[in-house]
Amino acid sequence: MESFKVNLPKEFLPVIQTMEGSDVDAKVRVSLAIGLFAEKQVTLARAATLAEMPLAEFIDVLRSKNLPWLEYTEDHLKEDQKAIHDILKEEEK
Repeated sequence: MESFKVNLPKEFLPVIQTMEGSDVDAKVRVSLAIGLFAEKQVTLARAATLAEMPLAEFIDVLRSKNLPWLEYTEDHLKEDQKAIHDILKEEEK
């Protein structure tokens, strides 16, 4: 993966030190991946890849921060309700 350098003020360092990751680069990488995922700029799988973490581990990081990793939309709810209705209707026969 190609990379580039970013200069940050030293005031960021105390905050970065408390973040997930083995070193400063990893901590920033995970933080950026979380932000991109939270803003719906990348998928969950892509965010895990950008964080250089296995998907399950990235999900654990999101959970530890109380961030939802699975989006259950109104359309999903309607589909599930229809499926339940259809199953119950089928059982009545």
